[in-house]
This record gives sequence, C-alpha cells and structure tokens, in this order.
Amino acid sequence: MKKKAMLLALALALVFPGFESRAAESAADVKTEEAGYTVTAFEEGKTMHASGAVNVRKGPSTDYERVGGLAKGQEVTATGQADTGWYEIAYGEGKAYVSNKYLQEGKAAEPAQQPEGQSQAAAEVKNVSGVILVGDSRFVQMQANVGENSCTWIAESGKGYNWFNENAVARIDGCVGKGSKILINLGVNDPGNLNNYLELVNAKAAEWTGKGAKVYYASVNPVWENPYVTEDQVQYFNSQMQNGLSGDITWIDSHSYLNTIGYKLVDGLHFNAETYQNLYAYYMSCL
Repeated sequence: MKKKAMLLALALALVFPGFESRAAESAADVKTEEAGYTVTAFEEGKTMHASGAVNVRKGPSTDYERVGGLAKGQEVTATGQADTGWYEIAYGEGKAYVSNKYLQEGKAAEPAQQPEGQSQAAAEVKNVSGVILVGDSRFVQMQANVGENSCTWIAESGKGYNWFNENAVARIDGCVGKGSKILINLGVNDPGNLNNYLELVNAKAAEWTGKGAKVYYASVNPVWENPYVTEDQVQYFNSQMQNGLSGDITWIDSHSYLNTIGYKLVDGLHFNAETYQNLYAYYMSCL
C-alpha cells in the first residue's frame, strides 16, 4: 500500500505543479504512521538540556531500543515532538528520541558552591558506625574519592561472585557483629552469576543477621557503552536480585537514585568523583 501511494503521489506531481512537496509530506506521514507514531517537526531546532541522566532511544517510548544516553545538563537540539510527548533530537548523524520529562529549555539550575572536590551530598553526609562495604572497582574508586571515613572496605577491582565466595565472605565473617551494617554491591562484572549471588547472599544474610547485623544489597548502578556489560543486563540483574532476595536483606535502589539526580561516567563503567561522593552519601542515608 505504501508503494502504491508513493507512485500515485509521483504521478500526480507530474500533472499538478507544486504537488511534489505535498507528496513528500504524505510519504513521511505514511512512514511515521506505519511506525506507530507521528512527529511534528519544529520550524527551527530548539536548544534544550537534560534535567537528569536519561536514555536516548530509537523511537519515542521505552519500547524502543536504547542507543545512548544524556548526562544531566547535557545540551541537545530538539527537532520535533512525537504524539507520545517525546522529543525528537539530533543525535550523532541522525535522529533519536528522549522523554519529554527529562528535557527542558534553558540550563538546569547550578548547584550551590561547595569546597573544592566535594559535592553537596558529600558535605552533608551522615556518619554511620559499623559499616562494612563490599564491592568491586566501583567501591575501590569510591573509597578513594570520599575522603576519611570509618567504614570497613572489602573491595577489589574486577571481582565478582568467585571472589565474594572464596575471599570476601570470610573477611566479612571476621569482622561482623552486633550493630554491623553490611552493604554489598556486586554483579556488574558477572551478571550471569545472578542465581549464585542469590543463593549465597541469602544463606549468609541469615547467619549475619543472627549475629545482630543488618544486611543490604545495593543495585548495580548504570552503565553506558563499554566492552563488558550492557545496561539491559544491569537492569535484568537488578530486577531479579530485588525479587529473589530474602526478607533478611534490605534492597537499596541506587540505580534509580542516580537516574533521578544525574551522574557522570568517565569510561562507560566508572564514575567521576562527584558521582561517587553522591552515591556514598546516599548509601549512608539508607543505613
């Protein structure tokens, strides 16, 4: 049907001068209607800024494939708006779409000035005693960026389930006691070990809570393009972990927290100093 409509439009263009532009518009309408949405183009591109970290997708809803992301405050040019409300933006050498809830005209408000190298969240961080933080390179880098603290850090770069089972668990056993708060953040390096994590963490949480400790599991935090793990894998891991953890364990959704306040990845996998400071402050507020 689409081919016939285009041929008819071209034939009419030969007979009626000026019909060609209307034919092109009709062809575009057919294209977007067949895709399930229509886009109203702006006469001029609008300069807009992301109000928070947000995904960029092939079409104007979360049903479409993710093709990238915007950081909080990032500037883009909106070229139109779909009937779903999402904005069409110039992205790379083509067009893509961003939720209208995350784009605004004008720049996002600047945060209040803090001492050099310190975020607002870090400046207001709550001190919590008895905290044991267990993780991979993200926790190694967090420790290096949050300054002096009283936490016990059990973290090594590039590690996952095997290290947790063979090394970290024994170290936790050696320092856990009444009033301890154990926060685990593993899985970005090996989301395929989901079921192994669930089995081991649920079993050990029962032991640790029996000693008077509280156990928390923090979601794997967002990633962008990198050679090791995709954002889809991260989101699947998080949903299954949250649903599979026992009642002895408190889930901390730091993934949603970062998407709300904004964050910056320096290599698709690791964050900048301010993001680590914000995350640390958020974790402390949850304990």
